Amino acid sequence: MTRVGALGVVLAVAASVAGVWGACKSPAAVGGIMLTGSWGSTEGHLTATEVNTVFSGACGSGNTNEPIMLDKHGRFDLTGVYGASGTAQSNARFVGAVGERTLTLRVMRSDSTAMLGPIVLQLDQQPAMGSCH
Repeated sequence: MTRVGALGVVLAVAASVAGVWGACKSPAAVGGIMLTGSWGSTEGHLTATEVNTVFSGACGSGNTNEPIMLDKHGRFDLTGVYGASGTAQSNARFVGAVGERTLTLRVMRSDSTAMLGPIVLQLDQQPAMGSCH
């Protein structure tokens, strides 16, 4: 490969990494890319840190004891707990994907039946939650 060709490959890889970098804290985290940040919509608010993930919605809330680690396709699948408002929290999975400035989230029971979602949250948007219905 010529020097110009190798430089082109390096620049293409760098541009791809830069596209995901906006909401990602550590592109070299074990198990994938660690996602940190805050997303919101009328349906809820999600905060992802280096140690946990917390979701609060109009109809319930939940959390994990681990950060969101994205696979090479921008998807994640975490275990945690979730409970509808006024009920006890139970084991759940937080499943989703990250786009340009969006995060799509589904909360599933541990047996894979749906509890919530899909909901689309916007990066750095403050939640303006509606009522539970």
